[in-house]
Amino acid sequence: MHKSFSQTLKSPPALISSSTLETICKGALGGMSFGAYHQFNTNKIMELNNKVIDEKHKYEIDKLRNEHKNEMNDLKNQLKIIQQQQQQTKSWWL
Repeated sequence: MHKSFSQTLKSPPALISSSTLETICKGALGGMSFGAYHQFNTNKIMELNNKVIDEKHKYEIDKLRNEHKNEMNDLKNQLKIIQQQQQQTKSWWL
């Protein structure tokens, strides 16, 4: 007997069952979700770390400015003292 054309074109048997395919899809979705969550957390940690670094930088700059300002004030005071001493020695000789 000859087989009809429709009988010869039967679909091949399934390689994996539908429950296995469902498990694979759920696992892939779970993996992608975990990756997105991990990336979100990493970005937040980096953002907070950058804020901490910026605050430390501002603190260091302010500290250096204050040190410079104090040093300049000390030098100005020393200059005033020296100028006053020079004034006194000039008036003594005159």
